[in-house]
Amino acid sequence: MFNLRSAKNILLFVYFTIPITMLPVNAEAIHKSKIVNHTIEIELFLKDHKLKAIDHMSIPYEHDEKVLCFMNRSFQILSVSTSKRTLDFHIRNTPDKGPQCLEISIPSDLRERNELTLDIVYEGSLTATPVSLEEEDVGETTGTISERGVYLSPACIWYPDIPSSLATFKITIITPIGYEAITQGTLISKTSDDHKTYTTWEEKNVSEGCDLVAGKYQVTSISHNGIDIYAFFFPEEQDLAKTYLDATIRYLDMYQKLLGNYPYRKFAIVENFFQTGYGMPSFTLLGSTVVKLPFIVDTSLGHEILHNWWGNSVFVDESQGNWCEGLTTYMADYYYKELKDSNSATEYRKDICRKYTNYVTEQNDLPLSKFTGRIDPITQSVGYGKTAMVFHMLRRMVGDELFYTALRNFYKNKIWQQASWKDIQHTFEDIGKTDLSWFFEQWVNRKGAPFIELGKTEVEKVSDGWLVKAEILQKDTPYRLSIPVILELEDGNFSTTVELKETSNTFSIQTKSQPKYIAIDPQHDVFRRLHPGEIPPTIDLVLGDYEKVIVYPTGGESASQKAYKKLAESIADNEGMVKADTEVTETEITQKSLFILGGLSENKLTKMLLGDLPENFLLEENAFTVNSTTFNNKGNALLVTLRNPQNRKKGIALFLTFNSATIDTLGLKIPRYGKYSYLIFADGKNIDKGTFTVTDSPLQRDLRILLFGK
Repeated sequence: MFNLRSAKNILLFVYFTIPITMLPVNAEAIHKSKIVNHTIEIELFLKDHKLKAIDHMSIPYEHDEKVLCFMNRSFQILSVSTSKRTLDFHIRNTPDKGPQCLEISIPSDLRERNELTLDIVYEGSLTATPVSLEEEDVGETTGTISERGVYLSPACIWYPDIPSSLATFKITIITPIGYEAITQGTLISKTSDDHKTYTTWEEKNVSEGCDLVAGKYQVTSISHNGIDIYAFFFPEEQDLAKTYLDATIRYLDMYQKLLGNYPYRKFAIVENFFQTGYGMPSFTLLGSTVVKLPFIVDTSLGHEILHNWWGNSVFVDESQGNWCEGLTTYMADYYYKELKDSNSATEYRKDICRKYTNYVTEQNDLPLSKFTGRIDPITQSVGYGKTAMVFHMLRRMVGDELFYTALRNFYKNKIWQQASWKDIQHTFEDIGKTDLSWFFEQWVNRKGAPFIELGKTEVEKVSDGWLVKAEILQKDTPYRLSIPVILELEDGNFSTTVELKETSNTFSIQTKSQPKYIAIDPQHDVFRRLHPGEIPPTIDLVLGDYEKVIVYPTGGESASQKAYKKLAESIADNEGMVKADTEVTETEITQKSLFILGGLSENKLTKMLLGDLPENFLLEENAFTVNSTTFNNKGNALLVTLRNPQNRKKGIALFLTFNSATIDTLGLKIPRYGKYSYLIFADGKNIDKGTFTVTDSPLQRDLRILLFGK
């Protein structure tokens, strides 16, 4: 249901992306000076949504007249000094309501120093209300201070910062009594008086930024092999603490065995008062609804723990693309499926290819070298899915032992540094003693995916058995691929790998037993575009079509009409996609993907679908039946998909409910269920879902038909 993400990749560091030419001052000094340490003392005034802080900011000094750094636009800089000497400063505003630029003048007699510690005193208020305080949707805000809780991210720029700095942090947080505060690093001290709590955390290793969280937590902690593990949970969720602590131990042990020592001295699971799924250095921040979801412990928790290897200690050099999210996905989300069973792993790989095929086109595609972060299903399909499959293909090519040895070396050699795809390539080349430039060139620097199909196939009886000759075709500029091929024989299966380099590649296989079927890449081990015959009709098939038409009804109750139209507009990629049922043309009906909203008495197009509904689906005016079960309560809702019978490359989705009040709520949930063919809801909750089976793959062929014509 949730895609838990590294906080760094969902928050926009606006000040990192402002072109130098747009800054109000000469910005070269920003790139000369980098902060190496922040020692911050911050007091939080929760009732007033306010903070007051001093940052003792250390920088290696480049002897310039000015030092430039950025701060939250709403904060007031009270003073700047060094060695108790007051310094002059000016505030300049960046374009587009970005952060304020703090320009600090350095007197000539101080310019001979090799390092400066600037004491910057500031205060400010953060009153933003996070999105999704209570709902299940992941909320986003860069900073908020309230009695319900505190969340300050680096993107909020709650401390002075210089882009691209890698700094250490020591932070003392002063909160009202009853509140617990946490940030990255090791707990140094914690004391309280009658009114306030003073907590100090310190991380001596560098990081790209610092997050701070506070709330009315009860804290549970254990120690495991020198690592302090904490659960910062609200009182209502205390019964979950042990489950999360035990699971954290399992993940830490697993990843240390695979990759090397955990890079921090602590890991904390922190509950948030609004819905998040963030991974920060040495802790994760999960929303109060998120932590209660039963699958989070077995999936997303491990993903966030793994980010402490990939992303939080080996940093991403995004100038060459973000490799981190896909590698973490492969070694967490996918790896857990692999540990479960081979069928689950196969389905996960197929799902990656399905999403890419449904969402990514020649027009919106991008190479992995240009992916920096996820903003929509398209970038997720490329940056997370395709990248995960690239690591899967690399692992199959070099073998498990070399794969994990290379990753351990990569981690050991690049920890606390920025790393790129080139660094990954060179690591694997050094360990494997082979040139992999062709592999990384076609998968990282080239956009797109191969499209393969089974061409001419022959089978004949020979003197000592059977001979199968087959052709594998590639469209457009060919990729260099290793394609698994399986022959089903009368006395078992025969597996091999065929190397492809051309648009047409022919191979022969001789067997002693009669071959019955041939299949190429049946387990979806190669990242590729799927054929329509490999993809069942799903929600993603329709939502991913940029040319889809979303059809709202003109019949039925007025409240339903308005709610359906609002839903149509919310899921549309552009305004021209949304049409009333009376406006849709015959060409659109027969040639487009359609998302039809409303039941038989509401949408004129719904009646047209009755004869094409999947088997075991029956639609009536005030009821629907699925698999012999009839649903006719007011709180019931149905979403079902099918191939457009007039154009099999396109899809049709039908969504209807008997309660107009639930249309908005249910509509927001639909994109989460993209891989499913149908959904059934009762009073807002999903009670049944499924994906239709596809059996007519164009990459498989019945060899008996070639032999006997039957």
